[in-house]
Amino acid sequence: MTPRCPVDSLQVHYCQPQDSLLATMVQRTEIPGRPGVPLPYQLRTDDGITSVILLCMCMLAYVLSRGRHFLWQQVKDFFSTRERSSLFAEETNTDVRYRVLLLLHTGLVFGLLVFEYLSGRMPTALHAHPIRWLGLYIVACLAYYLLKCALYSFANWTFFDKQKSRRWLDSYFLVFVGEGLLLFPLLLLVVYFDLGAEKKVLFIAFVLVLGKILLFCKCAGIFFGKYYRAFYLIVYFCALEILPSFLLGRTLITISSLL
Repeated sequence: MTPRCPVDSLQVHYCQPQDSLLATMVQRTEIPGRPGVPLPYQLRTDDGITSVILLCMCMLAYVLSRGRHFLWQQVKDFFSTRERSSLFAEETNTDVRYRVLLLLHTGLVFGLLVFEYLSGRMPTALHAHPIRWLGLYIVACLAYYLLKCALYSFANWTFFDKQKSRRWLDSYFLVFVGEGLLLFPLLLLVVYFDLGAEKKVLFIAFVLVLGKILLFCKCAGIFFGKYYRAFYLIVYFCALEILPSFLLGRTLITISSLL
């Protein structure tokens, strides 16, 4: 009978001798391990988030490479003091394509920033299906833009002529997509380089306040004369800026409460 010798922390197994003169022993050591600590959720490691950012880069590269004339024309019209646009400034189908791509790009950027802000404050359900919730935030941001355009169109149709309404919608479009263009580098810094929360908030606040100032000045130049300008501007912005922003905030809170 083959003897057994206990060995600490080792499991020893003996093979049956193949002949009467030699026996072979095979020793196998098993060291038990410890369960690893799971890494926290990070946007940079999510393939879906990376795909959305690459889509933003592709749309932006396409517009900047082929639609520079369209963007330049929009900027010239924004800072122009003429009451009527050029007779040759009609948009083509290609210009409409650039407009749609820029709107989608801005919606994706705002949706990603909202998702990044909520990802550290929401439960794990947000991380379990990130693309689903990111899609809801993107739709909410684009719906916010469309709602404001509808409110602007209704108010301007009631009190002003069609030409002024068209100039104002073009101005609002340029400011909206300009905010998306300025915030896209910030998004890359936040996702891939862990930019501090204080710097992020300051830069976002600067971009949004700059956009409101530009809209304020443009609104005064398009719609209102020198007399009673301040009064009309306050009423106009309170009705058409605060209400949509409040609805957007409530919508995001409602979506997040569904988690």
